[in-house]
Amino acid sequence: MENLRLERLSLYYFKNYSEEVLAFNSKVICFVGNNGSGKTNLLDAIHYLSVCRSFFNLIDSQNILTGQDQASVTGEFLRNEMPEQIVCALRKGQRKVFKRNFKEYDKLADHIGLLPAVIITPYDIELIWEGSEVRRKFLDATISQQSKPYLDALVAYNHALLQRNNLLKTFGQRGGYSYDLLEPWDYLLIEHGTYLHEERKKFMQEFALEFNAIYQTICDGKEEARVEYQSELYQQSIESLLKNNQDKDRLLERTASGIHKDDLDFTIGGMPLKKFASQGQQKSFLFALKFAQFKFIRNHQKLNPLLLLDDLLDKIDNSRLMQIMHWLKDNETGQVFITDTHLQRIPELLQSMNISNEVWQIDHGKVSKLS
Repeated sequence: MENLRLERLSLYYFKNYSEEVLAFNSKVICFVGNNGSGKTNLLDAIHYLSVCRSFFNLIDSQNILTGQDQASVTGEFLRNEMPEQIVCALRKGQRKVFKRNFKEYDKLADHIGLLPAVIITPYDIELIWEGSEVRRKFLDATISQQSKPYLDALVAYNHALLQRNNLLKTFGQRGGYSYDLLEPWDYLLIEHGTYLHEERKKFMQEFALEFNAIYQTICDGKEEARVEYQSELYQQSIESLLKNNQDKDRLLERTASGIHKDDLDFTIGGMPLKKFASQGQQKSFLFALKFAQFKFIRNHQKLNPLLLLDDLLDKIDNSRLMQIMHWLKDNETGQVFITDTHLQRIPELLQSMNISNEVWQIDHGKVSKLS
């Protein structure tokens, strides 16, 4: 298994940080401090360097320190013992710039998968409570970090979908309807959508097994949980869907069917997770979901992704906490970044398990390493 390590993180006017440089030497790095101090912002900076965007705020200009017009995040990595320097530069009113070893990327998509990362945060509860779009993004993000053809097809499908929807809106505004104008976009939706559906099916066959095994470990075999892929394409092809929904699409002025309507179904004990699971069960489910994401990427990349854990140890009973920490230890997860509001809770637990770690205290955008 190849190694991936972040050795140095430099921030310049990023979120609530003016200028900070952090050099890491351990397997597990703990960021501790009060709520609102900036712990999560450090994880988000690492997330930027991995997937070219914030996990928490997709508007780049809003991730620049108040009163400034530019910001940057720089990471110095070792990927299989080879140095990689990644720079993300943000400037208000301009597109963000990403550089790898001083050379700017032509397309940000070319960077995805080079430095994979999995982030687990309290916001993951949206995977359970929000609509299907959130779960599709999780699905796509997981597969895209290990498959460039999938990411390319997804970009092409979404572009064709946008153009087709724009045409349908134009028909509605101006009157009239032309299938000949829609046909080129239909062809692209059929081509890329069919491929994406097949890749999602293959992904779920492997992912569901990983998820089930991890969940059983976390709950100590006391509960059964499942993740299942839902898609209209199990019943009919995209070509048939587009043909059969022409009148509906014309009325709605958008494409009503396709893989952009796919979803993931979460159940526990055969019942909907959203309605029947306790808070502890939901958190265990989300941990298993993200750890399965981690293992899927690792198995295909032959590289340990960075694992970013944000304030998730509150409201978890000690039994589940110990199962989670033992899973992290037993699965050789590579470099892990953890935030916590308690100064000693995580470090003491890690030390009791003989896991190498270092602790950084965060206080309103100021960082200090604790001995």
